[in-house]
Amino acid sequence: MPRNAKERQDKIYQKILNENSVKISELAHIFQVSSETIRKDLSILEQQQLITKKHGFAEINQDYNQLPLDIKISENSDLKQQIAKKALEHIQDNSIIFLDPGSTTLALCKYLPLKKNLTIVTNSLAIAQMISNTKHDLLFLGGKLQKRGKSMVGVFAAQTIDKIQIDMAFMGCDGIYQTGGPTTFSLEELLIKQHVISKSKQKILLCDSSKFKKQGTYTFAKFSDYDILITNPISNEERKICEGVKKIEIAK
Repeated sequence: MPRNAKERQDKIYQKILNENSVKISELAHIFQVSSETIRKDLSILEQQQLITKKHGFAEINQDYNQLPLDIKISENSDLKQQIAKKALEHIQDNSIIFLDPGSTTLALCKYLPLKKNLTIVTNSLAIAQMISNTKHDLLFLGGKLQKRGKSMVGVFAAQTIDKIQIDMAFMGCDGIYQTGGPTTFSLEELLIKQHVISKSKQKILLCDSSKFKKQGTYTFAKFSDYDILITNPISNEERKICEGVKKIEIAK
């Protein structure tokens, strides 16, 4: 495939991601190519199960957007999408990344087809299902299934992580208010998160601004363990809550 065709398809996919659906005529106008060329591009994206072609337009693949009922993706979904887009800027082609269970990391999954030759490590069933529809390699951790969070936990999963060299870990949390670090409600997830932190060259915490008013039961790390915290616009007081993190990036 010519390089310019692949670049155009990536941009088409990104536009459909941002707007959910786009007319073929609009895409032809934007990219200054024929409608037939756009239809061929959309056919390739549809074969990759990223989008669905309709009569005169294309929309994001709804199956690709389906989320487990246990994960409240609808809560602050716009904020999570903004964070996901910002997080994507840090991902290098040909790298090994870890995505832990959570709605913000799940939002990030939708943008990963824009990258090349990734190896995705995860213990999340939902993320594994989404990655299985892409060209990226998937390392899905085994272990005990935590049914509520739809994730693999336990000693077996932790020991598997210890054998993997992770370039970058993207992690979420249940809250950070007056906790000294990110927290989780799950004791079983705490073990996995701590092993991921110890095996990752770079650690990035994805935390929408609502988490500054919440706290989970277990603190699994210190803010100083993280290289970057990506969040939405926050106040100076909220910045003090996560003091210790090396860098704060604001997604808008």
